Amino acid sequence: MPWGIRRRSLDMEMGEHHGAGRRQSAPSDLLQPPEPAPIAERLESVARNHGWAWPIGLAAVGVIVATVVAAVRRQLDLNTYLLGGQHAFSTDLYRVVYPPTHLGFTYPPFATLWFVPFTHLPSRVDQVLFTWLSLAVLFALLAVCLRVTCPRLERRTVAWWALLLLTPAGLLDPTRETLVLGQINILLAAAVTADMTLIRPQRRGVLVGLAAAIKMTPILLIPYLVLTRQTGAWRRALGAFVAAGAIAAAASPGASWIYWTRDAWGPNRAGWLPWIGNQGAVAIVERLFHHTLSTVPLFALCAGIVGVGLYLAVKLYQPSLPMLGFLVMEVTESLASPVSWAHHMIWVIPLIAWLVLAVDRPKHGAWWAVAVSAVFFAAPIWWVPHGPHVKYAGHGWSMLLAGSFFIVLVAILVASSVRVAARRGAAGRFLQSG
Repeated sequence: MPWGIRRRSLDMEMGEHHGAGRRQSAPSDLLQPPEPAPIAERLESVARNHGWAWPIGLAAVGVIVATVVAAVRRQLDLNTYLLGGQHAFSTDLYRVVYPPTHLGFTYPPFATLWFVPFTHLPSRVDQVLFTWLSLAVLFALLAVCLRVTCPRLERRTVAWWALLLLTPAGLLDPTRETLVLGQINILLAAAVTADMTLIRPQRRGVLVGLAAAIKMTPILLIPYLVLTRQTGAWRRALGAFVAAGAIAAAASPGASWIYWTRDAWGPNRAGWLPWIGNQGAVAIVERLFHHTLSTVPLFALCAGIVGVGLYLAVKLYQPSLPMLGFLVMEVTESLASPVSWAHHMIWVIPLIAWLVLAVDRPKHGAWWAVAVSAVFFAAPIWWVPHGPHVKYAGHGWSMLLAGSFFIVLVAILVASSVRVAARRGAAGRFLQSG
């Protein structure tokens, strides 16, 4: 994905030479680019010249369909969460399994506490209520993405477009799989995205820590906060993570001990890792070579990806434009995690918004957004024969389909590397010419 660097020249006074002001052009990435007013104006114009019928009507269609599906179809993951809620205060939390899938609760003990209140309701009621909650949070995530990538938008315009895009966003594979399974991904993605991009640095970190206490993968954002020198943010994130763990330990000391001393280090409890739905680097390698990785190469692969991703994210971080560094970290999480199911990749929504709207988006960003949307809507990973009797899905050219989400992830890291290299080259030339 050859992302270009959007450039603008800014004349800067560097001194006087022969009585005239000496001016030089600074590389655009060293300075904050101007707000792309035409994009904001177009969005404002569309929202202003049209009433609420289209956004409300389209959103209503999505809500109705999702509600019907939740009412008639069993949400396997939500029912596993509810099973965890039923055993939240028991030492057998990580031993019981949900009969239809024979899988047990795999998240940290703190996550179970959120589901305890729902265990007293009928399963179908829980499914409908959780679906409505997920859709409301999806609307909030869209609003956050619009606000962060295009800050000039009025609140009415943000709400208008977030409603209009609710159903299309729900049709992307990670979102629709999350809704069908009753997964918690939308809630965590919205919390982390808001914390890392919308909330001011002086208050940032708490939601990241709580998200990591519910599901471990966001914990990678804490070293990112450290390396980008967001001191207060990483301390708040770490404090929230530790405090949440302490609350869970007080509520269920036995289960907490079992999780942190054993289950947290065993990713295979989440299921068969080479399954086609796993789009992380570990699963791709295992499907390619048709055998599971032992501990040492698995750790080396994950650690190497984390190191590269952290380096790129830190280099691309800008306090005034925080979205790109955050997206690189989300890609890094998805690649490095041994368990990276396709439905985890809700961050594709902020990615598409950044490609279309952000001032630091790549050249032809809108076209890249169309390509990413097409991949995650069509979801070619499911075109490959797969199922309980297929141990390693994908052979020959079909490996490209089976790993299509993985290919997008790698392309983003490659493009980020190109951008970092180009930025360093531009900065070096500017300093030399100065």
